[in-house]
Amino acid sequence: MIHFQRLTLSNGLRVLVHEDATTPIAAVNVVYNVGSRDEDPNHTGMAHLMEHFMFTGSPNAPDYDGVLQKIGAINNAYTSQDLTNYYIVLPAGNVETALWLEADRMLALRFEQESLDVQKHVVMEEFKENFLNRPYGDLLMLFYAMVYKKHPYQWLPIGKQLGHIAEVDMAMIRDFHSRYYRPNNAVLVVAGNVKSEEVFPLAEKWFGDIPGGARLHKTYPSEDPQTAARIQEVCRDVPTPVLMKGWPMCNRLHPDYYAYDLISDMFGTGQSSYLYQEFVHKRKLFSTISASITGSTDNGCFLISGYPAEGVSLEEADNALSDYLYHFQFPDSLLHDLQKVQNRAESILLNSEIKVDDRATTLAIGEITSEAEYFTHERDHYFAVNEDKIRHVVHALFCEEKSSTLRYDSR
Repeated sequence: MIHFQRLTLSNGLRVLVHEDATTPIAAVNVVYNVGSRDEDPNHTGMAHLMEHFMFTGSPNAPDYDGVLQKIGAINNAYTSQDLTNYYIVLPAGNVETALWLEADRMLALRFEQESLDVQKHVVMEEFKENFLNRPYGDLLMLFYAMVYKKHPYQWLPIGKQLGHIAEVDMAMIRDFHSRYYRPNNAVLVVAGNVKSEEVFPLAEKWFGDIPGGARLHKTYPSEDPQTAARIQEVCRDVPTPVLMKGWPMCNRLHPDYYAYDLISDMFGTGQSSYLYQEFVHKRKLFSTISASITGSTDNGCFLISGYPAEGVSLEEADNALSDYLYHFQFPDSLLHDLQKVQNRAESILLNSEIKVDDRATTLAIGEITSEAEYFTHERDHYFAVNEDKIRHVVHALFCEEKSSTLRYDSR
């Protein structure tokens, strides 16, 4: 369990402090409750572009990265469909510098056309390199667009197309920053060799006078119940065909989330998993196969993907996998298998608490998603899942009419 203390400033900023006197460092995370799901469908990629633009500095600190390098800090950021996370790891004695920099760019980011042009070019090149010119680059783009027909999860944080990024102007960037980069839409976490009685006044000093902004009432379109299987076939210049299948699942805060996560491990994590044993080791229809879940704030997707073995067509692999899943019979070893993946989940959780920066990230994402306390008891949530819950979820999950299948063939 990660212990912490919380203070909410009058402008709505939630500040969490985790004390650890055994380390000489500290981690500072600022997470904003904005991701690609908050974008206009005609202007996608804005959240990711805003992440890049945040590093262009302010009138008070025109060289954001340079200031941090001088105090021995490392920093970075990432954008997901649900949130944007900025983090700094630095000597604990320099925490105030990090708070000043984060507050400064929240309040007084520098809006210069030259900087915007540079960052648009960087993001567009990233789009080309990772999603247009790289083998399998459009795989998830195609798949999510098939799974989600209404919800903005249908596009990735990079955006739908290059044109959306190219069209962004300064007014759009200003509006996006003004709307979402407010204290009442953010969480600040400071973890490491710090004291809460020192951090809280510093947070008030640097963030307290920033206006909170209007309350955001976020609503996202819900997907209609899926009543027919979806299949898409494409052909690309890739080394090996890929089969990807998905089924709707609950959101990250639903009580059944932990059952879905454990089921993904039972079916598709490691060489002892059900799918690997059945299709790679026994039947030799796949060279590799795995299962995963999206774990998103809104309803997500349970995924199975695999590379068919040489000489096995995508159709043959798909039919065999579907028949197996839709007529699945649990083995007598279910209890043992469940305990194994529960132990694996516990191990992952313990490993995620070794580094102070990982603990800071856990708290920040937990607090922006719901409340951090919920995520500090995840071991209990995993071990509360029993055999009956696993059986119930699996039998409800693998339903042909709710499936989405992408057959990604090679030329």
